[in-house]
Amino acid sequence: MVYAVTDLPAEQASASDIASWARDHWKIENCVHWIRDVVFGEDARTIRTRNTPAVMASLGDIVRRTLRALGWVNTASARRAPTDPATVLQLHGIT
Repeated sequence: MVYAVTDLPAEQASASDIASWARDHWKIENCVHWIRDVVFGEDARTIRTRNTPAVMASLGDIVRRTLRALGWVNTASARRAPTDPATVLQLHGIT
């Protein structure tokens, strides 16, 4: 059995609505937070001063979105693919 809590009255929150909201939440969790935590190792970072954690998270988001825009579906394999500097520069349109 699964329980969900909402502040909406029963007439406004059907079971299908609540299921849809839960799926949308997990979509964000799987598409963004898991990639940040596992692929980019955000939880393992020891940077804790000033705004450095927010800057590093923003840089990771830029990399993630850039890889998506370039057509990569799997962020982890995309991070492993460009190993030589010329390929990395070409990915970003620098060469």
